[in-house]
Amino acid sequence: MTRVLIHGAGRMARQVLASVSEFENFSFAGLVSRTQPADFFVSDWRASLEQVDKSVDLLIDFTLPGGTASAAQWCEKNHVALISGTTGLESVDLDALKSASRVVPVLWAPNLSQGVALMELLVRQCAAVLAEQAQISIHDVHHQHKLDAPSGTALALAMAAKEGHSGGHFDLNDQPVSFSSVLEGEVIGEHTISFVMADELIEITHKALDRAVFARGALKAGAWLIKQSAGYYSTRDWLAPGD
Repeated sequence: MTRVLIHGAGRMARQVLASVSEFENFSFAGLVSRTQPADFFVSDWRASLEQVDKSVDLLIDFTLPGGTASAAQWCEKNHVALISGTTGLESVDLDALKSASRVVPVLWAPNLSQGVALMELLVRQCAAVLAEQAQISIHDVHHQHKLDAPSGTALALAMAAKEGHSGGHFDLNDQPVSFSSVLEGEVIGEHTISFVMADELIEITHKALDRAVFARGALKAGAWLIKQSAGYYSTRDWLAPGD
């Protein structure tokens, strides 16, 4: 049985909490957030990671920049595998994740849905063929409460385009990707990347229809991650053929 500790109490952390019971090989080890949630019941709440007094196999982090660094430091100290889907990370968070990955398996991704991981694969394939032929633009739509724009997923798609060109001479700094972001209503998340050419247009779109897709993705990735050795992983590693 994999004992899962949830770090955070926002929308995504709550969705992970609601989804844990769907996975028979997972058990809920507790929720850590600075304040105790008043609008929903948690059977095992702690105000800080330092107050956790039970064995944990996996920590799932959906917090804010700064919180991820704390999660990584705690996981490194306590030898706990770490998955984080927090976006807008700062250098202190990234440094802490890399440090922890020398001791425990760490997977960070701005989007933990399987569909977005497959979208990144398609983006790499398109960029590998089109190279300088296309102007690349990325458009994302999210709920009005989101703090970062462009989204972490949009930035990851841009990186996938850069990685896709194996020739090495294509530089997104010379031919930059253009971003546009819209925050409206309660949209969960929509991303479209466009490859615009003189006589044709290729668009790849992903729309999240239920926030649970990210929570279930985090738990599925966690089931894979706890079997890995220490290292810094991505969804590309998780979904690699044959794994």
